[in-house]
Amino acid sequence: MKKALIFPIIFLLFASCKNYDDFEFTGTVVDYEMCNGLSDLGYAINLESPDTIGGTYKTRDSVIYNNVIIVYGADRLLKSQSHISGRIYMDHNYSKTQCNYHYNDRDVPEAVFTKLEEL
Repeated sequence: MKKALIFPIIFLLFASCKNYDDFEFTGTVVDYEMCNGLSDLGYAINLESPDTIGGTYKTRDSVIYNNVIIVYGADRLLKSQSHISGRIYMDHNYSKTQCNYHYNDRDVPEAVFTKLEEL
């Protein structure tokens, strides 16, 4: 009985491991979007590096930025115009699968923080 139970548990442990390719970024927070309330936000980041993966984004103040991505999973609240860096991985369906709020009116890639530093 014990052997029959051990295999499924070990399988579940390995199946639950997330495997992703994260990469370094640098940018400035230009806006935020709610995910599951005020304590769970996605941040619109105008990327300096890399400079080719983002989309065009219009803020609440009607300012248009290019090369913007929305990044979720920050371990702290970030202020507008905060200069940040760290590591992220792309997850184009994050808001659809993880958030109560999903914004259909934009075409901006989504990502998740794995490391975050304020500069």
